Amino acid sequence: MAKRGNQLFAYLVEIAENIQQATETFERELTEQGDFGALATEMKGYEEKGDELISKLITLLNNTYITPLEREDFVELAVTMDDIIDGIHACSVRFSLYSVKQITPTMLEFAKDIHQSATEITLAIQKLHDRKLVQIRDHIKVLKKLEKHGDQLMLAALRALFAEYTDAMEVIKLKEVYEILENVTDRCEDVGDTLESVILKNA
Repeated sequence: MAKRGNQLFAYLVEIAENIQQATETFERELTEQGDFGALATEMKGYEEKGDELISKLITLLNNTYITPLEREDFVELAVTMDDIIDGIHACSVRFSLYSVKQITPTMLEFAKDIHQSATEITLAIQKLHDRKLVQIRDHIKVLKKLEKHGDQLMLAALRALFAEYTDAMEVIKLKEVYEILENVTDRCEDVGDTLESVILKNA
C-alpha cells in the first residue's frame, strides 16, 4: 500500500508541475507577444498531458484497496488542478480566434498571478506528498490573496473597457478574455479550498 500510496501522491505532484510549466509558458508567450496559434497548440499539449496523468491516477486508485487520502480527495484535487490548464488553453484559443494583436497590461498581470498561483499549488502538493499538512496553509493563504487580486483586476479592466473603447466588438472580445482569466484564478483558489478540506480531514 505504501508504494501505491506514494505513487498516488507522485501523480498529483506531476499534475501540479505540468500546470506550473503551462502557466510559465503562457506568461512568457504573452510577455513576448509571440505566435498565438502556436501558443494554443502548446497549451493543448499540456492539457493532453494533464488528462493522461489523471487517467493514470484514477486507474491506480481503482486498483488500490487502501489509499492514504480519501479517493474523492485525490480525484477532486486532480480535476480541479486540471481546470486551470483547461482555462488557459481556452484563453489561448481566443487569442488566435479573435486575432488579438496586442496583449494588454491586465492580461499580463493575470498571467503573472496565474503562474504564481500554479507555483504555490505545486509547493502545496509537494508538502501534501511529504505529509507536511500544517505548512500547506501558507500556500492556501497566498492563493486566496491572488484570487482577490483577480477580482480587483477584473473590475478595473471592465471600467477601462467601457470608458476607453468605442468598438463594441473589441469590447466583447476583450471582456470574454478577461472573464476566462479571472475564472482561472477562481479555479486556483478552488484547489486551495480542496487542500483545506484535506487538511481538516487528515490533521
